[in-house]
Amino acid sequence: MRLGNHVLLILSSCAISLGLAFPAGTPAADDWQPVNPADLALKDNPASPGSDAMILYREEHTDASRATFDEYYRVKIFTEVGKTHGDIEIPFEKGQSSVGNIRARTIRPDGTIVPFDGQIFEKEIVKAGGIKVLEKTFSMPDVQPGCILDYKYRIQRDSDYYWNIAWNIQEDLFTRDANFSIHPPSEGSFNPAMYSRTFGLPQQVKPEKQKNGDYAFTVHNISGFTKEDYMLPEGMLRGRVEFYFKGLEDSGPQTTQQFWKNEGKKLNRAVDSFVNKKGALQQVVAQTTASADSPEAKLRKLYARVQTIRNLNYEDRTSQEWKRLKIQQNNNVEDVLKHDYGNGREINEVFVGLARAAGFEANEVFLAPRSQRLFMPDLQDVSELDDDLVGVKLSGQEIFLDPAAKFYPFGILPWEETGLSAFLIDKDGGNFVQIPSAKSTDAVIERHATLKLNDDGSLSGALEVDFTGSEACMKRQDERTDDEAGRKKDLTDEIKGWLPASAKFEITKTSGWDDSSAPLVISGTLTIPGYASSAGSRLLVPATPFIAGEPRSFQSASRVNDVYFHLTYQRRDDISFAVPPNFQIESLPKQPVAAPTGGPIQYRLSSSQLANSFEVKRNLVVEGIYFKRDLYPAIRQIFSAVKTGDDEQAVLQPLASAHQN
Repeated sequence: MRLGNHVLLILSSCAISLGLAFPAGTPAADDWQPVNPADLALKDNPASPGSDAMILYREEHTDASRATFDEYYRVKIFTEVGKTHGDIEIPFEKGQSSVGNIRARTIRPDGTIVPFDGQIFEKEIVKAGGIKVLEKTFSMPDVQPGCILDYKYRIQRDSDYYWNIAWNIQEDLFTRDANFSIHPPSEGSFNPAMYSRTFGLPQQVKPEKQKNGDYAFTVHNISGFTKEDYMLPEGMLRGRVEFYFKGLEDSGPQTTQQFWKNEGKKLNRAVDSFVNKKGALQQVVAQTTASADSPEAKLRKLYARVQTIRNLNYEDRTSQEWKRLKIQQNNNVEDVLKHDYGNGREINEVFVGLARAAGFEANEVFLAPRSQRLFMPDLQDVSELDDDLVGVKLSGQEIFLDPAAKFYPFGILPWEETGLSAFLIDKDGGNFVQIPSAKSTDAVIERHATLKLNDDGSLSGALEVDFTGSEACMKRQDERTDDEAGRKKDLTDEIKGWLPASAKFEITKTSGWDDSSAPLVISGTLTIPGYASSAGSRLLVPATPFIAGEPRSFQSASRVNDVYFHLTYQRRDDISFAVPPNFQIESLPKQPVAAPTGGPIQYRLSSSQLANSFEVKRNLVVEGIYFKRDLYPAIRQIFSAVKTGDDEQAVLQPLASAHQN
């Protein structure tokens, strides 16, 4: 789980995220850049002809002492399509940052200025992994081709949190000129040296120190970033500059092997110190397990016991709210057990201690979640390892568990902690280990529908959706703060997203919220007007009411990015169609010839007749995660076959016609 406070202190002598612990500054003035008449007259982007819009100028200033990030954009609109860039969206994490000081104006092609004085809205755009991402949104006034948009705002981070500072240099639009600057941390008891590194840019960017003590650099002609479905996280792909910090006591240059060996020893000493409360741990082991238990049964019981500890990482609060709660610091595992709360890392370390007290070999394992980045050991940056789990030897085999992942049962890890290299620490420093990839059977959505087709082509009946494995875990985690009404709304919206736009779905029952090892079951009623279409006297009935998202994501003939499925998964459908009494079945949907039945992606569609009804079974299996871009044509062909199968139809004919034939 995420980095806990005591580990932040451990890492203060290593490469760490910057601690921003100062009050916010005052708003900047509206010092807009002067308007160049040549920019007003510009009809297209000369560096990328045919563009809908481009960024003429961008400025970002980071004040590390005040935890503020000031942004300024100047955007040129060329086409009607480009007018969409007048709808501004500014994302931020709830409880950890805020957006303010928004100022904006539109410069018409004739040079007249329209100040922004409209409304600013706030909406939730992401709720996943325990993080809520919101957006401040507003629309620029009088946007038209040929105009220039100026807008600026400030992001204020919560000064009680530690932050990695990174600049996304590459925007969605082509950027002609951009200026970046950073005011480093103020003098204090901990004044780390600041370093930077560049990723994904045509040339290395090195911020230069200015007379006022800031570091700054300018870039020109940065191509726009191409977004595509099923790609690596944007943070890995966008051209960017990252800052990192090292304490003055850090040793000189080391080989990668030496660096991680030394850091592993430091981390292991800290973990050993934190878990060195044998008496308290042995008491919990004795209360939780029985001498007759098998080793696996003991480990499962200890895992379940640790998951009862209140996990503070799952509580969505501001730093001010935490202060009012007067949460006490945990200095060791005995404190965690006494307080019955802790952050994720502390909870995992309690599990390390309990497993050791029960006779297991157990160690903490540090990793960089692949939802955010790909870990690069050669960078020698410990701050990248901001997630962790526990490695335990069970019957001679190393298994990996994460009891701090509150909604995940024994044996299932969050997808972002699977299929990657991680750092297992021990007294000798530790070594890098490979966390196995999850199996597709660990993330399954099953849809069972019993439906009746009516004479007018409408469809109605019962639908049950079973989320199993990590699919259920993710739902429980994402919906943990919602009441029953909120859960129903979110699930209803998701399920309707699988169906035709005219479909109506109403949940009648949910179960499985409180048992992480059980499926999460959603039951409801489904109605789809005009589901079947007429062809003369016949009815054409689509094989499935569920619209797969994958074929739509791979329609384009070309691809810029590699293909990346976050997790392996299965989608299983079992759909029963009752035929109207005055119709009979002429033909059933068929498995397309080109459908893949082997390899990393598999698809199967089968149908069978049962009296005056028919049943369709559909199964899509994705076993692979990462596919290089040169495999895209094959991926596209596979999902084209999936769409062909999903578009198959049953043909019904009136009984009178059948008798005549």
